[in-house]
Amino acid sequence: MINSVKLLYLIIWCNIFVTSSATLLSQNNESNLSAADILAAVRSSYGNKSQTFRGEIRPRKIGFKLIPLNITLSAKLIRLEFFESNRSEMEVDEIIKFEIIDRQYEITRIKNGVSKKLELTRFNERIRSTDLTYEDLAMRFIEWPRPKIIGVEKAKGDKAWKIRCTNPDTSNGYSFVDAWVSQRSGALVRMNGYNAKSQIVKSFEVDSVQKYKGDWYLEMMHVRTFPADAKSKPTSSYLKLKIEK
Repeated sequence: MINSVKLLYLIIWCNIFVTSSATLLSQNNESNLSAADILAAVRSSYGNKSQTFRGEIRPRKIGFKLIPLNITLSAKLIRLEFFESNRSEMEVDEIIKFEIIDRQYEITRIKNGVSKKLELTRFNERIRSTDLTYEDLAMRFIEWPRPKIIGVEKAKGDKAWKIRCTNPDTSNGYSFVDAWVSQRSGALVRMNGYNAKSQIVKSFEVDSVQKYKGDWYLEMMHVRTFPADAKSKPTSSYLKLKIEK
């Protein structure tokens, strides 16, 4: 079975991990599974493996050029490397590290040799003016308490549990997140983030996946940002990953 998203932990989600969570879920009777069980399987699906990708973020906006980056994923760390002038042949000029310590996310930004921890209040900042934020890549919603299954819907051609995760700290990040987890693969295939007014502000959807050494990884993900101002149009970016072999 394909553990298709493995989304950057998460994102990115998220999320994009190697050992199929479908195996973990199949050991339980589907009718007995809770939302917490399902998200725990997604969260634990990576094991001890590590994988590096060459990636690029493609903003779908006139005047914005693609942004190359390197991504390294492991069970406890996501490392992003960006380049001078957003050119992959140049030197790395910025490193962003997401570390999971005691089930808490710690973000460190290293810019021009200066290392600084990122405060929670800055998690909603855009990374390099793209549609991706630090919150999106950390995907903290997987750890939020008391998630609920609110239905079963079609997502990416398969039946998926629709799980609602409510933010215990409404002053930071999304008010709640709806996440779709494939019943066939156990993978996170779609996510919508909402504000306190129940307005959608961000969506993620997996477009394609790739296989390497028997494992499945994210290849292309579409990210949309919805403005609170109804007069403005949504913006979108694509995240594309190529496995470093």
